[in-house]
Amino acid sequence: MSEDGHSEAERTAEENLAYCVDAVRNAYVSIVRFLTMRKPDLSPHAALTHGDIQGDASGYLHDAAMRRAVIEMGGKGSVEVLETLAALRLAAKQIHDHMERFAESHGLSDSRLRVLTRLYHSPSRRLPLGVLAEGLNVTPRTMTDIVDVLERDGLVRRVPDPADRRSVLALISDAGLERINAMSRDALTKQAAVAKGFTADQLVQLRHLCLLLVRNLSGDAEGS
Repeated sequence: MSEDGHSEAERTAEENLAYCVDAVRNAYVSIVRFLTMRKPDLSPHAALTHGDIQGDASGYLHDAAMRRAVIEMGGKGSVEVLETLAALRLAAKQIHDHMERFAESHGLSDSRLRVLTRLYHSPSRRLPLGVLAEGLNVTPRTMTDIVDVLERDGLVRRVPDPADRRSVLALISDAGLERINAMSRDALTKQAAVAKGFTADQLVQLRHLCLLLVRNLSGDAEGS
């Protein structure tokens, strides 16, 4: 049992599922940037619906409306790819909405919760703002704004980087640690519901496939 009252199994399950959530989100962001050169709209007002989700002859789910639309557009040869991207987009949007509601119920935004979580799990409870920005896929200016709010609320402190005087680190405060600890068991319950029906092997495969997609898209973008 760890200091915050969580067993190692609980902590591992929470971290693995959170990693999968981030992997889906990052894969979707990479896809949209690669295809449109724009950031995706993950805001709550963004309309995103699915059509007719059914099981095929092998028991795998697919969106029948999307499949019909792809075939009608003459994309029969690419139906698997396009259907998969559409499913990933839907999953990423719903994950984002779920995380926003959860964070708001604890007085945070999704982005502020993700910053606190990354600081909480870092070995020294602190990270450079640039590293946080890269990890959350936001601009340095956006990260500065996020940390400003966290610092105002007493959840984070800015401290100098002893290894680089030009760099500033974000350090999670005692109040920030208490906030994350208070949220952890609630988060574990809700994240477990998200993965209902998944085996441990399927979660590993989901993470692997999302990150493989990110790597493929990143390689294509670098080569273009």
